[in-house]
Amino acid sequence: MTVLEHAFSSLHHRLVHVPRVDRVARALAAQIGRATSLLDVGAGDGAVALEVARRVGAQRVAGVDVKVRPGAAIEIIAHDGERLPFPDGAFEAVLLSDVLHHCARPGALLAEALRVASRAVALKDHFRFGPASEKILLWMDRVGNAAPGVEVRGTYFTPGELVELTRGAGGRITGLEWPLRIHDLPFRLVTQDRLQFAARVERVAAGGGR
Repeated sequence: MTVLEHAFSSLHHRLVHVPRVDRVARALAAQIGRATSLLDVGAGDGAVALEVARRVGAQRVAGVDVKVRPGAAIEIIAHDGERLPFPDGAFEAVLLSDVLHHCARPGALLAEALRVASRAVALKDHFRFGPASEKILLWMDRVGNAAPGVEVRGTYFTPGELVELTRGAGGRITGLEWPLRIHDLPFRLVTQDRLQFAARVERVAAGGGR
């Protein structure tokens, strides 16, 4: 990494990453309420999971990721991006924070998260509203995921597509915060609150009940 790249990375961490972690964690925690156990799918460096756990009172916290980073804030194990190595209802709450739009089969992963969650899945992701917003989201994704080397697929959902995706995975949306403020000015002028959301998804039991 060059001196310029290092300086840009440090600036991005201070001005973008740190406030993002706090705001994403607050939004996810608000969708969960209280929980004693928590699984973060696509946990990254574990910072979001650790802060969500603090806010919801979770004593048991675990993470999975297709790329396990050294020095993560929580224990993270590798998985294949779809099948979660836990039994049904192993955790009260499961986090999917900016993960589904990276998946080859987002519905399959959401179904797995619902299987493992005894109460709810908390989502943080993006809405797209036409080609212009899709280009903005793709640019943000590439910048934010360049350092960890995460694959960027550019699969973003309209609100209607999210509803259909959730239904197909055997769940329903029972909570939503939108628009969602994640970044400060001047970044908000580009990233736009209306492109960000947090949601609570619960499993639909046989017969249509919870």
